[in-house]
Amino acid sequence: MLDDAAMVLEEIAPEDKTRNEVLGTRVVLYMAAKKWDMAAAVASHLVKVNPQNQVWWINLAYPIRRIDGVADAEAFECSVCDGSRMVAGIAFNLACYASVTGRFEEAKVHLRHAVELEKDVRLLALDDEYLKPLWDWIGRLA
Repeated sequence: MLDDAAMVLEEIAPEDKTRNEVLGTRVVLYMAAKKWDMAAAVASHLVKVNPQNQVWWINLAYPIRRIDGVADAEAFECSVCDGSRMVAGIAFNLACYASVTGRFEEAKVHLRHAVELEKDVRLLALDDEYLKPLWDWIGRLA
């Protein structure tokens, strides 16, 4: 499937290959293929050219976590926004980082914030292995 998607991307007209949507698809494909350096390079470019799109920031944090570890990914996402600009995806990721490092009360705060921003995050949390220690609590979260 990844090979098929990569072949489709190769058929894109040269002038369209630098469009943000195409580059964003490349990031997703690189992450699926576990090509973390390539994903980070393209996501980093997207962050520079379109910093207001926080999806690019989230997509950059993922390979940072794989390349440099949880602490670096967490520090990066914390630097992305202050509490007033928090989006559900970043709050969710911060909850995961806190949980995986044993900071469960902090994870709950971030996850509660993510759910306040986007209710469907609760269902994602109930299926995320990083949040497994909190699944009972999440099940009771309204």
